[in-house]
Amino acid sequence: MGKRQIRIFRNNLLNRRFELLQTPSVQVVLRDKVVLTGKLKELNEKGAELQDQRFNHHTFPLEQVEEMIYDVEAPY
Repeated sequence: MGKRQIRIFRNNLLNRRFELLQTPSVQVVLRDKVVLTGKLKELNEKGAELQDQRFNHHTFPLEQVEEMIYDVEAPY
């Protein structure tokens, strides 16, 4: 089995927030090209909160987010 990346850009984040909140791991690409990986804990109009693999919490406004990426297993 392979993996496929699902990319969600800034304009669609709030529309697909429940999908992102249920994902076990998400990568957040910020506009300054910093990438954070972890579990998305909160996503609303004010911003997002991410818990990384070391259990640190990161908060940032949605204006700083370029896109969010997560992996799904492909059947082939």
